[in-house]
Amino acid sequence: MTERWSSVEESLLLENLEIGHDLVVVSDVLGRTPSDVVFKMVQLYQKGTLVVMAGSTFDALVERLIE
Repeated sequence: MTERWSSVEESLLLENLEIGHDLVVVSDVLGRTPSDVVFKMVQLYQKGTLVVMAGSTFDALVERLIE
């Protein structure tokens, strides 16, 4: 990574991932290289800030919470 990430940048990263933007779009939005974005995603995943799950798993979780 070239420089530290601010909390605002981390939030923008998460928001763009939630929207479903691909890596190139996210890196353009943040003004970072794709490899910087991937590295930050791995860091956030390791901290438990970023959770990755299949769409069907998410839908099932939401259904359970609604019931």
